Amino acid sequence: MKNFALKTFALVLFVSTLFACSSDDESETIITKNELVTAVTGPDTAAINEDVTFQVSFDVENSCGNFHQYLETISGNTKTIQVQTKYRGTNCGATASTKTEPYTFRLNTAGTYVFKFKSSATAFITKTVVIE
Repeated sequence: MKNFALKTFALVLFVSTLFACSSDDESETIITKNELVTAVTGPDTAAINEDVTFQVSFDVENSCGNFHQYLETISGNTKTIQVQTKYRGTNCGATASTKTEPYTFRLNTAGTYVFKFKSSATAFITKTVVIE
């Protein structure tokens, strides 16, 4: 009898743990989008192995939009960069807003580097940095 009660207790504990760990947000809507950059500020020169940070501004469609990651394509000393955002949820309102996110990099070779931030389907905001 004692063994049966122990097994029943273990089963109840296991089942309750499963329900406790299941997320209420399983049906949450998550959408990623590539957004266009509206402004980029930062230095024009830096030293080798120095952290360099650009402040990158971009628009999101509503209050559910937040920065997710930078998408980068490298060709020689030119890096093309696009902002990817993540929209979570469905009750977001309709008010667009501008967000700013740092873009930090470090280069270990002297030279002139070009950073092209996508600002429209065919245009870029370009920042040139001389590393000395």
